[in-house]
Amino acid sequence: MTGETLGWFQLASHLHLPLQEVQAKTTSTEFLLWMKYLEDEPNHFHREDYYLAQIAVEIARSHAKNPKRIKLEDGLLKFGESKKDKKLGAKEKERQARQFFTLMLSVPSKRKLPDA
Repeated sequence: MTGETLGWFQLASHLHLPLQEVQAKTTSTEFLLWMKYLEDEPNHFHREDYYLAQIAVEIARSHAKNPKRIKLEDGLLKFGESKKDKKLGAKEKERQARQFFTLMLSVPSKRKLPDA
């Protein structure tokens, strides 16, 4: 399944509506705008994203004290702030960013990162 047909199914899936209902209520211009939005949606992951995240996670697990604690979701970059992130202070966000980049770069750190 490719092209326009796949686009209709993606839109119906995204809106959680039956395909026929989406096709009946969506103009061609709106459909094209939706296709562009779904293509550029920041937290919409593709197969390649999961594949690369799996590689990053396996590398991180090889350097971790508790490898079972590292999940695939830890390797997927999420864009925008969640409700939880909005509640965190600047120091905590910086600490998490340092921890994330240390994990993703797979740099085994024997020293404690200084808190800002």
